[in-house]
Amino acid sequence: RHLRRPIPPLTMGLARLAILTVSAGSVLGCTNILVSRGASVDNTTHLSYNADSGSLFGSLGHYPAAVHPAGTMREIWDWDTAMYLGSIPEAHQTHNVVGNANEWGLVIGETTFGGLVDLSGMFSGAIMDYGSLLWVT
Repeated sequence: RHLRRPIPPLTMGLARLAILTVSAGSVLGCTNILVSRGASVDNTTHLSYNADSGSLFGSLGHYPAAVHPAGTMREIWDWDTAMYLGSIPEAHQTHNVVGNANEWGLVIGETTFGGLVDLSGMFSGAIMDYGSLLWVT
């Protein structure tokens, strides 16, 4: 008769850590860190966003505030590939945007992995990807 011995907790913990470590390399999401007013010592809010991609190192967009004449078009470039997608009508007045935050404190983050795979290629002729949407808002 064989007696089953329980697996020691340390062995189980190391096995779980190994699985998490191996699978972490295949994660394709982005990282957001949000701190609410009540959670910070000085009652300020914080938002940090990182596009966890080896091809986007050092990417920080700046769009200065401006007033645009009627009929102005804004060029849209794919956030991940820098491919020109088309142009859309520009808003009459735009705000200063650095990264994913505008001068009024509107900050948009995302945690996708390049958009939903199920939707890729479904919108033939679309000229707005999610990264561009973050920067024009």
